[in-house]
Amino acid sequence: MKTLPFKPFAPDCINIVVMENDLENSDWKNEAPYLAGLGMKSPFSVPEGYFGQLPERIHQAIYLENLKAELPEDGFKVPENYFDELNTEIETKLAAGRLKEMVPNNGFAVPGDYFSQLQTKIAEKTKRKETKIVRLWHSKLLKYASAACFVLVSATGIYFYPGNSSRQAASAELANEQMLYDIDENTIIEHIQSNSLKAESPAVADADLENYILSNYSQNDIASDL
Repeated sequence: MKTLPFKPFAPDCINIVVMENDLENSDWKNEAPYLAGLGMKSPFSVPEGYFGQLPERIHQAIYLENLKAELPEDGFKVPENYFDELNTEIETKLAAGRLKEMVPNNGFAVPGDYFSQLQTKIAEKTKRKETKIVRLWHSKLLKYASAACFVLVSATGIYFYPGNSSRQAASAELANEQMLYDIDENTIIEHIQSNSLKAESPAVADADLENYILSNYSQNDIASDL
């Protein structure tokens, strides 16, 4: 029979309980001697330093619970039906990856620096091109030769057909006007400036010459000869 170490101070009831436990233990030890021969140890184990770190862990757990109570939300959100559609999205990305491995390239290609030069090319194509003006008389000699032909034809008509002098004079005047119409104002100005005028001849003012040109030529004619 086993008794507690502080027998003089222990009550009698404790001794009775210990005696009953010893009787029960002796019964199963007799029935299972193998189990009785095994060492008696606790079936539970704790990590090393568990009890030494337990107070600190308890304080940390209490601190986290207080923070959760102060924060209205968890702080992390996911889109609606995120977890329901997550499996489908993963399978879709895996299938797309397998397709990319099967295809050597994406099937579309653009020249180098295509997008960086695109805006410049569009601006060049939309820019308005200046219309090239083609002059009827390219040579001054041709102008003077044409004028001489008109004068010669008019004089020949008047000489051989004196009865139609008025008609021929009108034709000659019309031919002269046409000749002057074909000659641009720059040619007339250059011709006047190239020939030195005599002192006794009246000088032609620039304003008179300008009025003459404006009276006999339209704006379209002047613009086409420039």
